[in-house]
Amino acid sequence: MELSVPMMIYAYWAFAFLVGMIFFKKDILSFNRDFDTRRIALLAVSLIVVAINAWVYSHSTTDGGRALDWLTVLVFSIGNGIAETFMFYAVFRLGEIFANKMSSDTWQLIPKQSSFIVGILFFMAYSGLIHGLFWINILPEHVVQTSLYKPFFMPIQMLIASSWALSFFWYRDIRSVIFLHALVDLTMVCNVKFSLFN
Repeated sequence: MELSVPMMIYAYWAFAFLVGMIFFKKDILSFNRDFDTRRIALLAVSLIVVAINAWVYSHSTTDGGRALDWLTVLVFSIGNGIAETFMFYAVFRLGEIFANKMSSDTWQLIPKQSSFIVGILFFMAYSGLIHGLFWINILPEHVVQTSLYKPFFMPIQMLIASSWALSFFWYRDIRSVIFLHALVDLTMVCNVKFSLFN
């Protein structure tokens, strides 16, 4: 039996939620309240990057004439903002754990201070895989291959991933990334215009 697109999305969210709550419940439920200048600057830059992404995305995609489903906008923005951020955080932390093991005195295979680099590599690899193998296959056709803005899409995605990884690394800040991710998802669903309920 083949799952419908909405059921595949809900299953992904359920899996992501379980991964987050089982392995990173403490990080998810706690919140670093230290808003130093670096953190404020990072959040400001992250918001600017998300705004640039909205511009590039809205000029690189088409809705194919589909109607906007406001309930999908609300549910998808919040649901995917939370669930996928849990997965991004999980693979980032997995990268950090792997780096710490590989740089331990026992192994000494990579430099001691490489946990951020390995964490972001795991994060970007997962992001590429989930978007390339899952999202692009279940969402309606929406990329305008001839858009003048399309070449800017991947560099913007790299900036988004980098800013979110820094929030994870420096502050273990999952909540701000959930908010930023929800904004990215809001942009996507408003431009692609698909429905979770039809």
